[in-house]
Amino acid sequence: MKFVTFTRGGEARLGVHRDADEILDLTGRSGGDPVFGSLLSLIDGGPAALAQARKWADDTATDHTSSEYLCHTADVTLLAPIPRPRKNVFCVGMNYRSHIEQNAQALDLLVEIPEIPLFFSKPVTAVVGPGAPIVLDPRLTAKLDYEAELTMIIGRGGTWISEADAPGHIFGYTLVNDVSARDLQLRTSQFFYGKGQDTYCPLGPAVVTADEIGDLTAITTELLVNGEVRQQESAGNMLFSPAAVIAWLSQGITLEPGDVITLGTPGGCGYQMAPPVFLADGDVVECRATGIGSLINPVTAI
Repeated sequence: MKFVTFTRGGEARLGVHRDADEILDLTGRSGGDPVFGSLLSLIDGGPAALAQARKWADDTATDHTSSEYLCHTADVTLLAPIPRPRKNVFCVGMNYRSHIEQNAQALDLLVEIPEIPLFFSKPVTAVVGPGAPIVLDPRLTAKLDYEAELTMIIGRGGTWISEADAPGHIFGYTLVNDVSARDLQLRTSQFFYGKGQDTYCPLGPAVVTADEIGDLTAITTELLVNGEVRQQESAGNMLFSPAAVIAWLSQGITLEPGDVITLGTPGGCGYQMAPPVFLADGDVVECRATGIGSLINPVTAI
């Protein structure tokens, strides 16, 4: 299933795609049941809520009540599927060999393949949805950059989760653009400030349940700037799989339903080009992944 959060008439609503052009308004179909008021509440509702959403979506052809709540994608405005996560977005750095090698070349470093995942986070205030501007503030940065990242959403929480059990804790997958101010990021030994500015976490366009994603080797993550492909790689090339990431991160940190965890970016970032090319006012950045769709955001200088 492919869940979205959208507005129609000013109110945020939870929806599920019936096909590429049609969304079932679950908030309306449920009669205002709070379980279907947001993706977070649906995840909290567990398997029963997911099964009910699936039934309504499957019944639209025969159920008159469900069909009344169908709407066309052209008539709605998409928000981030989780417009405000409950806590910081967890992020994994250096999770593709291509990114590590190009990072080393760009910064004149030795190539070092990590033995454990590198974790950092972005504040919830960085999250924006499809179509929202990525703000280029010249007071902060002259080196605004992009990173397309396949991202997982936790469905069932826990701590000290084994790698073997971890897949059962994944609700689904979406996309994040890990926007980064490279001059801020490289000024210190930590990533938070250079990657945590407002609008630096575009999220979306949809969350696709894990059962529909299947084998990650079939998922290609791409990023385009003004239609030019800059990044393109199979998610199967991650150094640490989603299950391994969960196993490492949950060692002493409780993961909760609705947690957002990005899974790293492949090579091809702007600072890795020769010469480096950074984002500018008016650029349009598109992240896309097989089966999930396209996350498109303009760059707007202030």
